Amino acid sequence: MLAIDQQNLGDSFPAAASLRLFVVTPLVLIGLGVNVWSTNRHLQSAASAVATVSLVVITSLIGQWAQEPIASRYMMAAQFAIFTAAVFAALPWRATQIMTAVAIAAYAPIVTGAMQVPRPLVNLDLVGFSILMAILALSIRRQEEVRMNEILAMRRIDAARTAELRKANARLSQLSSTDALTGVFNRRYLDLFAESWSTSLVPSLGSGVLMIDVDHFKLFNDLGGHADGDRCLQRVAAAIQSALRSPDDIVVRYGGEEFVVILPAADQSEALAVAERLRAAVGDLHIPHPGLGTGAVVTVSIGACVATPGENFTDTIERADKLMYAAKKGGRNRVSA
Repeated sequence: MLAIDQQNLGDSFPAAASLRLFVVTPLVLIGLGVNVWSTNRHLQSAASAVATVSLVVITSLIGQWAQEPIASRYMMAAQFAIFTAAVFAALPWRATQIMTAVAIAAYAPIVTGAMQVPRPLVNLDLVGFSILMAILALSIRRQEEVRMNEILAMRRIDAARTAELRKANARLSQLSSTDALTGVFNRRYLDLFAESWSTSLVPSLGSGVLMIDVDHFKLFNDLGGHADGDRCLQRVAAAIQSALRSPDDIVVRYGGEEFVVILPAADQSEALAVAERLRAAVGDLHIPHPGLGTGAVVTVSIGACVATPGENFTDTIERADKLMYAAKKGGRNRVSA
């Protein structure tokens, strides 16, 4: 390539080679480097536009110094650079328009000889063709940009709908596993928990289970009314939750006035300590019990046990339930283990 240029450029070859090596090459490398390593979009656009316009200008200049048919090839190469950059350059639409207009404005006086004295004004057909090609290139680019914007808009809508669907599914999942009255987990969640328990490699090792029953709750409902009964259960559930060790502990409304608490990684002494804390927390609410006389408050009876290795969840629940009934028979407002 250099040998051909030297043959066709004659005395202008050193200047052309210098422009190639010391202007075009550094500008192109800088443009590539900025686009690779910089995150500033404006700087990336400016570097790409400067590199493109410089390439067009220097290619056109070398074409003016060359003899035919090499000169025409350089002019066509400059046109191709303008067209390609307008269609494929990763620039914003406004920057693409400006870059194309500047490139044409620089290309036209060079190839027509308008910069020479006297002005020969040749190759006007090339300028006209370049303008038409630039308009076509910008039209193609605009259509592509509109299409891409439509695709991006559809993706944004799809992403928003997907996010809304996920939120809706999460809400439905939460509602299906949450007791509507008390806000704790419901029996369905407990059934799912029992399934995961049964598939564990060590299904019942180190898990405390508490069965909790509100004392004389039927009497409370009969005399105080169901509205007061609902409010009582809500306050009891909140007190149980506030007295747990951590968010890993699980509270379930087992049915009616009964609650189950699951304490992962708890031994017997820890299960008893938590049970006593829950019992005291409910008593500290001082909810008046209308059926037990003046000064009587709502209390709970709790059965506490720890699952033994290999024991299934149903058996552990049954043991806790029997211990809870033992607490009731023992006088209520107590923990049995």
